[in-house]
Parts: sequence; structure tokens; C-alpha cells
Amino acid sequence: MLAVFKREFLSYFRTPVGWVAICLMGIISGYYFTGMITATFPYVNIALEINYMRSFFIILIPIITMRLFAEEKKNGTDVLLYTMPFSMKNAVFGKFLAAFSLQALMLICVFSHMIITVILSGFISFSAWGAIFGYMVLAALFISIGMLTSAMTENQIMSAVICFVIMLFMNMLSTIANSFSSLVKSILKFTGLFNLSDSAIYNIGENIRNAISWFDPFDKTNCYTSGVFKVVPLVFCLSFTFVFIYITYRVLEKKRWSQS
Repeated sequence: MLAVFKREFLSYFRTPVGWVAICLMGIISGYYFTGMITATFPYVNIALEINYMRSFFIILIPIITMRLFAEEKKNGTDVLLYTMPFSMKNAVFGKFLAAFSLQALMLICVFSHMIITVILSGFISFSAWGAIFGYMVLAALFISIGMLTSAMTENQIMSAVICFVIMLFMNMLSTIANSFSSLVKSILKFTGLFNLSDSAIYNIGENIRNAISWFDPFDKTNCYTSGVFKVVPLVFCLSFTFVFIYITYRVLEKKRWSQS
């Protein structure tokens, strides 16, 4: 696994992918931080900067995950993965850790902003560290999704597009939940189906909204941005992360045996 990790992590910097991702992160976070220190906001809040950067996952994650397995297929080196003496699990985890480490490295710009804040007599609250923790937990989840799309496709662009669509859908889950809840309420009220009372219709709509919103990882991890640690969001994100990693492993293992 270590050999795969080193090979994959260093390959980010042998191509423009790693540098482009780090530059994009620097531009995004730098823009927001500059706005805070130039009095666009009344105070500097690193947690808000992290929260702002989460909305750009849908761009950054596809960039750093699209090549994980799709490039192997393009170059014909995927056969090496299938014939290596180590387990396919090691290859999958090695590539996952490489992408996760790059994402962690991209936070260097945020840490530089924290240093500047302290130098300017500012205060780094616990919520800032909580926001970073929540950011990385979300990053792990989305990297596992991007890795799966890369394993299932043979084209890097297609992998990035599919990953983008999935993450966009997850980013809009709260909006979808509210819209679907309002639609159900309107239909039940207009048609008079089941002769429900207004309070019953309202409760049904709210239950539907809560059920859909339960799958929203952004909403679940908002507590960390507020400096509140909860176990449920962590278990939720890590569980789905390992599910997607396992599915990736099974997809590749199936291809490995078919190659044999």
C-alpha cells in the first residue's frame, strides 16, 4: 500500500493536476480571506472561510480523483494492478490515501491565513479547528465517490463529469427536500387525498423533508463549523466512505478476475 501511495501522490506533482488543484484552492480561499481582512466582513472567521470552500468540492474533488484509475486504463498500466502480488485492497487504499493527502496539503493556504490572523492579533476559535475537521471528513467521503467513478469508467473526463453530477445532487439535497416536501403538501391539500387535516399534511411534508435531508452530508457536518462535535455526522460520513471504497474494491476485483 505504501508503494502505491508514494507513486500516486508523487504523480500529482509530475503532472499539472496537483499544482492546478492547489492553485485553485489558494485562489478561492485567498479571495474570501482578503474580503474578511479588508472589512468586507466585520471580523475574521476562519470557520466561515472553510464553510465557503466546501461549496467548491464539486470542482476540486473531480479534478484530483478523475485520474486515479481511469488514467491507468488509458495508459494500459491497469494490468499491472491486476497482476501485482499484493491485494487489490492495498492498491485501492493507497490511491485513496494519496488523494486524501493531496486534499490535506491543499489546506496549507488556510493554515497560512490562520498564522496571518494571529500575527494581526486575531483569535483562532475552536470552531475553526472544528470546521477543518468537518472539511476533511467530507473530503474523505467525496474522494471515495470520485474514486469509484474513476474505477467504473475508462475516460477521465467522463469520470469527472459523473463525480460532479453526484456531488452537485448531494449539494442540492436540502433544496430538493424542501421542494419535494412542498410538492407533497400541495398535492395532498389540493386533491383532498385521504381527507387529511392541515396539521397531518404539514407533518407528512416535514417528515419527508427530514428523511431526504438526513442524507445531506453538508447539513450533517455543519455542527463542526459551529464548534460542536457530534458522533453521528462522523459515523455517517466514514460509513459511506468505506462503503464506496469497498464497492471500488469489488469493481476492480471483478475486473482482475476477468483479466485472469
